[in-house]
Amino acid sequence: MVKIVWILPVGIGTYDERMLSYIKRIKRPDVEAEVCHLKSGLPDSLEYHYYEHLVADDLLQKIMDYERKGFSAAIIGCFYDGGLREARELVRMPVVAEEEACIHVAATLGHKFSIIVGRRKWLPKMEDNVRLYGLSDKLASIRPVEYSTSQMTADRKGYLDAVRREAEKAIKGDGAEVIVLSEEASFDFEDLMKLQSELRVPILDPLIVTWKFAELMADLYHCANITHSKLAAYEAPPGK
Repeated sequence: MVKIVWILPVGIGTYDERMLSYIKRIKRPDVEAEVCHLKSGLPDSLEYHYYEHLVADDLLQKIMDYERKGFSAAIIGCFYDGGLREARELVRMPVVAEEEACIHVAATLGHKFSIIVGRRKWLPKMEDNVRLYGLSDKLASIRPVEYSTSQMTADRKGYLDAVRREAEKAIKGDGAEVIVLSEEASFDFEDLMKLQSELRVPILDPLIVTWKFAELMADLYHCANITHSKLAAYEAPPGK
């Protein structure tokens, strides 16, 4: 049985059941899914670099715990991808994160992609990640809608209207052929599919794409023992 865990790197369980419910709709029948969050008292978002440091230890401990439990892959459920490289040093099972998975898929679907993010604050981190992943030449633009994570949850219609506005600008003005969302809109799946039909470009929702990417990586791990190289970048620390 392939087992994959989606780890929400925040200290609240508000989204656990909602995420798990949607994952059960899109996962393969032969895959066992689990969703968890970090210990209480940690930040409820990772909108600041400082917050990434506060959650890092608990996040890495959870990933190691799930490998010991026999899981096939772990997902860091945040578009900042915080802790991704550190986690890959510590475990052999595949660890994937939202931005890396989404933009690599986007790069196969069109000449250039744009990322629609919540706040301007997020742009430097996400642009740095694109450069780190070697896809700067494929990036058309990163456009903010000026919605915080909590505002997106509270005003779904307003958020999706803002996504439409910025996506149209990215397509018409920036040359984007693929739109990547930094926040899940799959809970409004019908509206998302309608928007994709109207704009006539792929719109990549991080929940859907990252989960399916994790299924692929888990399959490669099981059938061919393919996972992250330990030669240099993800070499394990001595004495781990």
